[in-house]
Amino acid sequence: MTATEVARSFSSVVSRVGAGEEVEIVRNGVPVAELRPVQAPRGIAADRWDELMESGPPLDDDFARDVMRGRERFGPPSGAWPS
Repeated sequence: MTATEVARSFSSVVSRVGAGEEVEIVRNGVPVAELRPVQAPRGIAADRWDELMESGPPLDDDFARDVMRGRERFGPPSGAWPS
């Protein structure tokens, strides 16, 4: 859509994007922006994580050994986790 078309019908464009559509905005035939739905947050809340950890089976020596084998095989993390 042109920037003018988006400006004239902004509310309906936002509704379309909210329904999952992606809109490319062009000015003089050149793409200048994209509107797309916000991605759902990744991960879970800390309190939900605590609930899941408490509801699972206890960790045993086999688990610790598996983790150490994985660390030996893959090495330490290469960077920060994405947020």
